[in-house]
Amino acid sequence: MKCRLRTIGLISLVVVPAIAGSPAKLQAANVVSQELTQGGSETGYFQVPHDHAAMHKAVIEARETIREFIKALKHPAPGQEDFEVKKAFTEGNQVEHIWISDVQIVGHHLFQGRVDNQPRKITGVKVGQIVTVNPKEISDWLYVDNGNLVAGYTVRVHYNELSPKEKAEFDREANFKMGKE
Repeated sequence: MKCRLRTIGLISLVVVPAIAGSPAKLQAANVVSQELTQGGSETGYFQVPHDHAAMHKAVIEARETIREFIKALKHPAPGQEDFEVKKAFTEGNQVEHIWISDVQIVGHHLFQGRVDNQPRKITGVKVGQIVTVNPKEISDWLYVDNGNLVAGYTVRVHYNELSPKEKAEFDREANFKMGKE
C-alpha cells in the first residue's frame, strides 16, 4: 500500500557525519538536512545547523509521546490512517532519518513497516524494504485523523520555517491539514 503522505513528500532528515556513541548523540549530530519532495520534481535540501533547538525539541517530543501513537495504532478510530514512524539509519559516518510506512506492532512492542523514502546517503536500506524499529529509536511519528495531521513534530518544524508561498504550495499538495499540535 502506497502511503498518501508520500505523495506530498514528507521531510526526511540526514545527519552527516555522525557522532560516535549513544543514539541521543547521533540524533543531535553535526548538520541536519531536510528534504521536501514536491510532486515529481527533484528533491531540494534545506540545511539546518546541528544545534537547531526546534528540531531537537521535536525529536524529544516525539519520543516522549510515542505511547499516544502506540495507543492509536493498536486501536485506530474511524478516520485514523497513514501511521508512520521516522527512524535514524546509520552507515559509517552517515545518518539518515527515514520514514517507515504501513507500521504494525510486532513482537514485544516493536514497529515493523516499509521504508517510505528513497535513501540519499544510506545504501543498506531500499524503498519498500521491511524494517523493524524499536520505539526508543524513533525520531518522529505521525498519522492522519480525519484529514488532520497528528504529531509529525519534525514535519511541523520544517513547515513553520517555510515561506508563505512554500506553505501555500505544501498545503495545496498535502491531503491533510497541519492543524494545531
